Amino acid sequence: MRASIIEMDADGRNQRRLARGLRNAVGLRWVAGRLFATNMGADHLGDHRPADTMYAVRDGANYGWPYCYQSGPKVLRDARFNARGAKLDCRKVPAAFAAFDSHSSPLGLEYFGAEDGAQLGGSFLVALHGATKKNLGHGYRVARVAGDSRAPGPPEDFINGFLHAGKVHGRPVDILSLGRGAFLLTDDYAGVVYYVYKK
Repeated sequence: MRASIIEMDADGRNQRRLARGLRNAVGLRWVAGRLFATNMGADHLGDHRPADTMYAVRDGANYGWPYCYQSGPKVLRDARFNARGAKLDCRKVPAAFAAFDSHSSPLGLEYFGAEDGAQLGGSFLVALHGATKKNLGHGYRVARVAGDSRAPGPPEDFINGFLHAGKVHGRPVDILSLGRGAFLLTDDYAGVVYYVYKK
């Protein structure tokens, strides 16, 4: 059951694996009957691979870990665990709904509907907790993934400044919509919850 999303009854019975091959799926959110999940990639591939990801999870799908990983738009095999591609055919691994810089550590996510206004409507916000190597500068922000749930746009900064001039000021963790474009943002470095709203 490791590296999987498990579905079960409230009492823990009738467990079944919904998806596998997700190394560290932290944020989960249902949107219009589809499950979306953030995921952190492997650490042993260097400072610039693999991409950290967000998936529109398909029932029964295998997202590749530890045999495959995403880099840019491509899904590649991990030579350490899948040297000849015998363990898993990486061409069959679904590409991510959205890909973030390596080691940016996507955690919580939230979807905002049309009622949330032009800036947020029809988009996700994803909390990027930040790389443990702060000199990489990856993460430490809230990213917006525009587009509806079937046609994403590239991630763009929505809130940044949590890492500035080499100093960490905060590490975003989770996002909760309050409606009308307002939301709560948790930060486990500063130990605060931000209330964000449009003036």
